[in-house]
Amino acid sequence: MKKHSIFLILILFTLFFAGCKYDFILPEEVPVIDNGGEPISFSTQVAPIFVEKCATCHASQTPRLTADVAYSQIVPNYVNATNPASSTIYVNSSSGNHNNVKVTATQAQLILTWITEGAKNN
Repeated sequence: MKKHSIFLILILFTLFFAGCKYDFILPEEVPVIDNGGEPISFSTQVAPIFVEKCATCHASQTPRLTADVAYSQIVPNYVNATNPASSTIYVNSSSGNHNNVKVTATQAQLILTWITEGAKNN
């Protein structure tokens, strides 16, 4: 009986420690966007992000994020020019909380930089 108890305790001990696993999540480094002094282009740099990541769902629902109408659907309703980091389009795309769709750190920085530069239709 004593051997069974020791064996059972050993199994429980092994299962307890084998089941404890923690995956460390390292934050993504936010890249510095160097566009050679040129402003971020909506049509060539920002819109393709929305087409790639968002247009699957937002091709027919508001805001429509297809290449042809994305700008008119986003600005001004989803852009906060006074506090770019709180812009709905930036928060939803970079947080991953919106239908589990999340842009990369580089893409998020491009969107934020574009908003910070005035969210121009260029």
